[in-house]
Amino acid sequence: MIHLQGATLLTPEVEYRDGVLCMEGDRIIYAGPAAGAPPPSPGDEIHDLPGRAIIPGFVNAHTHLAMQLLRGIADDVALQPWLTEHIWPVEDRMGEEDVLAGTRLALLEAVASGVTAVNDMYMSMDRVAEAIVESGIRGVITQGLIGNADPERRRLKVGTDLYERWQGAHGGRIQVALGPHAPYTCSHEYLVEVAERAKALDARIHIHLAETPEETQELAAQGRTPAHVLLDSHLSDQPVIAAHYVAPAESDYALLSGMRIGVAHCPISNLKLGCGFAPVARLRAHGIPVGLGSDGAASANVLDPFLSMKAAAWIAKGASHDAAQLPAPTVLRMATYEGALALGLADVGQLRQGFQADVVVVDLRSAQLQPVFDVASALVYTATSRDVERVYASGRLLYQGGRHLAVDAAEIIAQARRGAERIAQRTLSS
Repeated sequence: MIHLQGATLLTPEVEYRDGVLCMEGDRIIYAGPAAGAPPPSPGDEIHDLPGRAIIPGFVNAHTHLAMQLLRGIADDVALQPWLTEHIWPVEDRMGEEDVLAGTRLALLEAVASGVTAVNDMYMSMDRVAEAIVESGIRGVITQGLIGNADPERRRLKVGTDLYERWQGAHGGRIQVALGPHAPYTCSHEYLVEVAERAKALDARIHIHLAETPEETQELAAQGRTPAHVLLDSHLSDQPVIAAHYVAPAESDYALLSGMRIGVAHCPISNLKLGCGFAPVARLRAHGIPVGLGSDGAASANVLDPFLSMKAAAWIAKGASHDAAQLPAPTVLRMATYEGALALGLADVGQLRQGFQADVVVVDLRSAQLQPVFDVASALVYTATSRDVERVYASGRLLYQGGRHLAVDAAEIIAQARRGAERIAQRTLSS
């Protein structure tokens, strides 16, 4: 058994200033005050951690990990030209080795930032799954289905085959969803086919939805709203992860509250692409879990959940002119448990007995964090990924003191550099 003690422990119910967390195998055995903790047995690991906070691992509710290789390739461009003129042409020239290299690089950044679960949509997803398994964390993986480029339904078959190969693999650490990219890249007929396939498999749906006000306006011209897209195509017959949802129609809120849906809020990407401000408080008020996502590094440039928490809180307060919106404990919950709920990970995202031992230790002793009057406030508004000291996933120590323990970081970085060089050469020669 592993005992982490002497730290501030943030459980769902209460904050323990002298808390203890015990892990055995891949599960949390105890999380609470020192007075109630099980006594150590011979051979147990005991770590005294005064001045630290123990929190659940972060859940990145929407990302494109392999786009790490495209970081900085097309900045300061609006969403549609960014996709059609810059990103998709480059992605067409990416091979499986590039996807693997980019994903492994992204997972280095994610794990060092305290991320222990990801929801990824891309291509060559077998390579993505392999990288997630290697990293030690858990992931929901989705083959991106651009229906307008899939007349023979080959990509849909790839997504189905992916589900059959990987769903529940590695002790449940890998889950698979079906991923129609977006309403503007998938016809109604294609979405209906995806919905039918998802129902047959009992698979979750992962889709970009209402990414911009312009998208919602185009749907309105057709007499539809983003929520109607889900209903009319029967995608909402299955649980749905809706990425971004920046611009709901007014009637969407009531419709969404009747669905099994979670929203992945990507505040940094939304800001950088000029997409707008997602109405997170209103979505949550209608009972919709809202997790935090980074999107890919080609749009957001960073995968740091601490920056996403800050951005989410600041946007909500600034856009509403209400400083009370999304207080720090709420944002921390979104970055952990609500993200897990949105992804259907029922035993992830809380420091609770029986939950997965996905645990992060944050060092609160640095000068820029002093004084710490409120731990949740310090974590959301002040701390950065540099303050992450330890990361456990399924009870396994993956990262400690700036060192990756499960993978060879130097080799991953070298492979990523070679991948970036290949992409640059192909781009220049095209």
